[in-house]
Amino acid sequence: MEKSPLIKERLIEQLRVQIRSIQKDQLVKIPSERDLAETFEASRVSVRAAIKTLVQEGLLVQLIGKGTYIVPAVLMDTLYVMCSSDIKGNDPYYTNFLVEITNLASKQAIKISMVHPDLPREAAPKSPLILIGQMDDEQLDRLKTTAGQLFSIQRYAHREDIIQIYFDDDRIGSKAAKTLYDAGHRSFTLLAGPDKYDSSRLRKQGFLAYCQTKDVQVQVITEKMNWEGGRRAADLLLTAELPNAIFAVNDWMAAGCMQGLRENGRAIPDDVSIIGCDDIPLAAQISPRLTTFSLDAKHLVEELLSAIHRHHADASNSKEQIILSAAMISRESVSHINLKHEGVDTFHG
Repeated sequence: MEKSPLIKERLIEQLRVQIRSIQKDQLVKIPSERDLAETFEASRVSVRAAIKTLVQEGLLVQLIGKGTYIVPAVLMDTLYVMCSSDIKGNDPYYTNFLVEITNLASKQAIKISMVHPDLPREAAPKSPLILIGQMDDEQLDRLKTTAGQLFSIQRYAHREDIIQIYFDDDRIGSKAAKTLYDAGHRSFTLLAGPDKYDSSRLRKQGFLAYCQTKDVQVQVITEKMNWEGGRRAADLLLTAELPNAIFAVNDWMAAGCMQGLRENGRAIPDDVSIIGCDDIPLAAQISPRLTTFSLDAKHLVEELLSAIHRHHADASNSKEQIILSAAMISRESVSHINLKHEGVDTFHG
């Protein structure tokens, strides 16, 4: 029988105490799961879960093909974080990321130091440097030279010298299209941002690729990725025949579009279904509540810090990409409609 939550917590604390008692200024390999299970009279499932927790806390690091090690006592005292100039101070996704990385770093006695993108070369931060938002190649080359190891939560498909942890935006777009198609919708509009933003470009790419496999035509409207952009998109939609499904590449665009449609007597989801992305707090507060994708900032930060510890302990491997999946949050903004397919009446309920 699996250990109760209380016993699991006790096992984690026992391992934590033992780790700290033998922690050195260099990597120390811990015993196998089997040996630990025998020592603590616990199941291997419980030991594996405890190790995962301690990896997330930064006490342990798992090196592929080598085993699990205790992180050196003085591994790092500061994480340097740089935001691109395109990042707005009120952006909910990056705000959540900064909150989560500050909380988790504080548990490991690590300071967070924000670095301005225009910092002079002579004042460049040390490694590890975490990049938030889109940087151009010239800037990346300069930072690589001065800071050394770069970690990005943005995808750079053409760069192998940056360790990248990011959500699969292409898959988000594809899943949004599939969800609307499976719900019976056949007339689509995509609300996208400028292609210079990777998240928008890749979500659009995934959405259009899925629609192409189903031979579904899609109207694409490109606007600013904010509430006003979505509101303007609604005005454009109202000048022609309204589609029966919309995918907006972020929740702010979706919310603005919903508001514009409602102000003109259109009902959601009766007249048009809509899906957003990012799961900002507003998505669960508007009526109807918005179907969207959740980008778990806490999970992203856990993976990021684990990668930083791993590469700091073993700098020989400077290439890694960790691709995370976004969870779809189904709410009331998507309707399921009657279909006639190959002469068979169906209903998706």
